[in-house]
Amino acid sequence: MKDGHPLSAGGNIIISEDKSMLSINPVKRTDTGEYGCRVSNPISTANAKHGLIVNYGPDGMEIKGQNEIEAGQKFTLTCSADSIPTSSYTWVLNGTEIPGHSPEFTKEKSEYSDSGDYTCTATNDVTGNKTSVVHKLSVKAEGSLSPVLPAGAIIRIVIRVLLVVGGAVGVAVLFIRKNGTNAEPMHRGGSQQPVYENPSSVCENPQQNQSPPLPLTEMQDFKSTYDTRIM
Repeated sequence: MKDGHPLSAGGNIIISEDKSMLSINPVKRTDTGEYGCRVSNPISTANAKHGLIVNYGPDGMEIKGQNEIEAGQKFTLTCSADSIPTSSYTWVLNGTEIPGHSPEFTKEKSEYSDSGDYTCTATNDVTGNKTSVVHKLSVKAEGSLSPVLPAGAIIRIVIRVLLVVGGAVGVAVLFIRKNGTNAEPMHRGGSQQPVYENPSSVCENPQQNQSPPLPLTEMQDFKSTYDTRIM
């Protein structure tokens, strides 16, 4: 049995005729697991287990991380490989080894000198195998990698702005025309001249109801009569 499941001969699994011997040839990494054997007779039963670890690797290496960054930004590169036991890692930048053996390399504030080829090497101390992979990083000037809107998006934004401005101007023109029609007449000096809709006849000619002046002769006769009465 392997990992609790029955085994049968086939592929790289070979079982002897009396089932007392199990052979694996060639060994694969998928053969790692716990193998069990049961022995029994008419009187008793016994079980035995054996763990098998298949060492392999490193292989399937890759480096994940940025390819371009701006100066001053943080960056992280992560190296990984399939390996049993776990591999140890070394980093090299442009031929110069970086201290440490972590699968991850991080720098809080990048510099132009951080540009170049980062080589990660994974080593399996049991199998004695090692493999490397290279990752290229370019450090650009600050602001050079800022997102730029595509031409289509810029055109749409300009059209929307023009539509909004045009609508606002149209409303303003209508408002001015409407208020200009209802405005009262103005003097040149800027003060308003009062207007009367239905001026009365008295206002139009205040002298219409006054008696005409007496002739001079009549005024003299009136004076003589008045003086005689007083005397």
